[in-house]
Amino acid sequence: MILSSSFLASSSGLMNWEEILKSLTQVKFRRADRFAHAVLSGALSCLRQHELKEFALYFGTSNGSVESVKNSHDNISQNQSPMPFTFINTLSSTPLFFLLQYLNMQTAAISIAHSCFAFENALSLSLVDLRQKRSKTAFIGVCDIWYEPLEEARKILDKNACEFSAWIGYEYNEKDCVKFFSAFDEVLDEAARFKTKLFYVSPALAQYEMDALEKIVKIRSNDTPKTITNYSAAVICAHFTKSNSPLFYIGYDSRCGYSFVNIN
Repeated sequence: MILSSSFLASSSGLMNWEEILKSLTQVKFRRADRFAHAVLSGALSCLRQHELKEFALYFGTSNGSVESVKNSHDNISQNQSPMPFTFINTLSSTPLFFLLQYLNMQTAAISIAHSCFAFENALSLSLVDLRQKRSKTAFIGVCDIWYEPLEEARKILDKNACEFSAWIGYEYNEKDCVKFFSAFDEVLDEAARFKTKLFYVSPALAQYEMDALEKIVKIRSNDTPKTITNYSAAVICAHFTKSNSPLFYIGYDSRCGYSFVNIN
C-alpha cells in the first residue's frame, strides 16, 4: 500500500534544487552538493504528504553525484587535490546521511547504483525485508542529476535525460511483486495472468511487443516525460501522486531486459 509519493522533475535543463529545498525546510544543509539537495527535495516532499514514523530506507540512482565526481576529476587532471567534502560527496550514499540526520533517526539504509532498473532493484530489496518483517514500512527513492555544461553531460551520460527525484512511502501487500525477465515471451505469460488490467509500459518497447501486449491487457497512456533515465520510477511515483489505485508496469532496457512491477 502506497502511503505517499512525490515526483519532481525538469522538462529540460537543470533544476534549482537548493531553492526547492528551501521551500520545504529552513534548515541549511552545510557541505551538501546538488545531488544531496535533489535527494532531500524529493524525500522531504514525499514525507510532507505522510509522516512516516519508522521506515527502512532504499535509494537508487543511475549515475549518482556526477557533478561532484566531475569536479574531483577536474581537480585531479589539473594535478590538484579534490576538496575534502567534494570528494566525500562523490559517494552516492552521502545524501542518505543528510536525510537521516535531518530526521534525527537511525534505520537500515541501502543505496544502489545501477544504470538501469534502479527503482525496480530498490523496490525488490524492500519487498524482501517487508516480507520477512524486518521492517513494516519502506521509504524508496530514485534520483539523478546532470551538470554544466549540459551538452557535455548528455553526450557522456544520456543525450535526452533530465533531472528528477522520485519517492514513495510504502507498506507491504502480499500481492505486490517485482520480477525481471530476459525474454519478452516471459513478460507476455506474466501479463496474461492479469487480463483486462491497465498497464503502463516503457516507451522503449518495440511496436510488435506493444501490439502483442494489447491483445491481452489494456495499455495505459501517461504524460510522464520520456526523457527520464529511470522511467519506471517516474511513472510509478507520478501515478501515485495523482491516484492511489493499483499499478501494473512493464519496463524495458536493452542492456538488462524486462521488468514487471505490480503494486497494490
